[in-house]
Amino acid sequence: MSAERRATWALSPRTFLVAAGVGVIGGLVACAFQAGGRALQGVIIGEGSLLDAASGLSWISCILIPVGGALVAAFLQTLLTRRRASQGTAEVMEAVTLRTAKTLSIRATVSRALASLALIVTGGSIGREGPNAYMAASFGARFARTMGVPFERLGLFAGCGIAAGMAASYFAPLGAAVFALEAVLRNFAAEFFGPVVVAAIVASLVVEFFSQTFLSGLLLKSPLYDLPPFTEGRLGEAVIFVLLGVAAAYGAWFFIRTMGWVERLFQRLPASPFLRLPLGGLILGLIGIFLPEVWGNGYAAVNIVLQTARPMLGFVLVLFVMKIFATSVTLGSGGSGGIFTPTLFVGVVLGLFVGKAAQFIAPGLVSNPLHYAVVGMAGAITAVTQAPITAIFLLFELTRETALLMPLMLTVVAAQLTSRKLGLEGVYVAALKRKGIPVPEGIEETALATTQVEDVMREEKDTVPMRATFEVIVERFRKTRRDYVYVAGLKGEFRGVIRLHDVKNFLTDQELGAAVIAADLLVNVPHCYRDQSLADIMPRFDSPDAHEMPVVDRETERFVGVVDRRDVLSHLAVEVLDNRDLRAKFVEQEGAQHYVEIPAGHVLGRIEVPPDMVGKTFASTGLRSKTGLNVLTVVRPSNGGETRLLPQADMVLQAGDALIVIGPVDAVRELGGDV
Repeated sequence: MSAERRATWALSPRTFLVAAGVGVIGGLVACAFQAGGRALQGVIIGEGSLLDAASGLSWISCILIPVGGALVAAFLQTLLTRRRASQGTAEVMEAVTLRTAKTLSIRATVSRALASLALIVTGGSIGREGPNAYMAASFGARFARTMGVPFERLGLFAGCGIAAGMAASYFAPLGAAVFALEAVLRNFAAEFFGPVVVAAIVASLVVEFFSQTFLSGLLLKSPLYDLPPFTEGRLGEAVIFVLLGVAAAYGAWFFIRTMGWVERLFQRLPASPFLRLPLGGLILGLIGIFLPEVWGNGYAAVNIVLQTARPMLGFVLVLFVMKIFATSVTLGSGGSGGIFTPTLFVGVVLGLFVGKAAQFIAPGLVSNPLHYAVVGMAGAITAVTQAPITAIFLLFELTRETALLMPLMLTVVAAQLTSRKLGLEGVYVAALKRKGIPVPEGIEETALATTQVEDVMREEKDTVPMRATFEVIVERFRKTRRDYVYVAGLKGEFRGVIRLHDVKNFLTDQELGAAVIAADLLVNVPHCYRDQSLADIMPRFDSPDAHEMPVVDRETERFVGVVDRRDVLSHLAVEVLDNRDLRAKFVEQEGAQHYVEIPAGHVLGRIEVPPDMVGKTFASTGLRSKTGLNVLTVVRPSNGGETRLLPQADMVLQAGDALIVIGPVDAVRELGGDV
């Protein structure tokens, strides 16, 4: 595929600069969230690690602290829902899927993050990576908007924010970038890979810098886990790693089912949503009296397994069950937060037990059961998120051990296959499907499922009444030079179409034609609504005679426009191939269309007015003679929006103006154009 037909805007220097800015924002957000959380924890529970501080609390403090944190979180969430629905990771994915990233609200995401922070600093069994990611996504999308990025492209920068937030949480930029591509953007196009990786790397560098300087006492440092040294595995261990993947899938099934069961249990309680979170805090506090290891995101629990030379299996099993229950209570009672780190703990325990069992059965085969504990984390992540590539890269970055790649791949593949057999979907995808949002597979399906009819329709309201004479109908066909005339009822409601083919039969018989009215020629045809997706209406174009489809207002049933088969194909050409030739079309005032193919090597593009042209007239810039570019439209900021102006020789260019141009690809790119 030629370079002219790729999404070159995603590879422009401007895109990478915006992505780097999103990375800086994501890193700063993560630093502020983590440092603020550690400082609050020091005041509320005590200095040092959460486990050490919680272990020294009295039994009454173990109860009051989680309940108090849950009350604060409940208050924030109740206050939030009175004004605007909260926005978390699932909502960011929804915005990216539906291409509505411009609706991401800073206020809504920050409010939700503060509610999560209230739970985290008081022992809630959730991770901070969730708030880090969705706050970075929201801030990143807003930053991209201020940088002039078109609304339809904000989804990429929301994905950059997710990658930045994840990378800042785990010091794993590559794994975080792959997660954003695999689970959020659901697109591994080469053009998207670069900006997302840049955002993740920059965020990691920002957190690394602050963790070693100004906030060294409040931020975690890389590496997060003390992992055992690895050696090359034996061939016979391959079977054990496959079995580990199966075990991880069943463990993930138990984890997800427990979360669902606890959530349904809380929803059935005859208590208001405001009281459910404090009740969850009470349960968590009671558990913490006897088992403070379940508090927090799970870092302490994971390190208990990995750092203990011979962990007590009975204690680990109890901790496994109670950690899952604690996480389920925190989330099921109405809390929000990340589940990545609790999922890592599920995998660690399952891996330890599989490794211990294999060592007992074949003592000469297994060198260290803790190797299986580490690999088990990748299996659990795969089964819970259905993001196998993310799991491989994330664990590889955490261990930096090349000897671990083959075991990781074996476990991840087995975990994904088994989890699919068990009917598991990724937790984020499942959240979207519960809301009735389709999750497309592949770039073509994404383009159709995420584009609404109103995005490609041609607005039109020209109809004829039911009693229109044959002469009026023929005149309408003559003026519009189209194959269809649309008919409206007495109240303006859409009634059907008259086809040119049917009119031809009456043209040779003038007496018969004089007696015909629109109602006699009317044909019922399928119609669609503005808010339907192109995926919904595509089957209606199966008929070779269905060149266009009427669009009807859902409330009034009035005819409002037409979506043409060529418009759909043109949209696919842009979204899938980035071939903009078909988009060059002229629409006459009466509605007729003429498509004009752009010469090879030329494109339509948008460029910001260069600083050396500001204050000059078009005639004095010599733009066409110097670059070969023809200016079609001047886009000028006006009252928070944009005004389109036709270029004139004496028009003075202003700062902030943009030019819609047509010309050679290289010339547009040289001026920093968006093509």
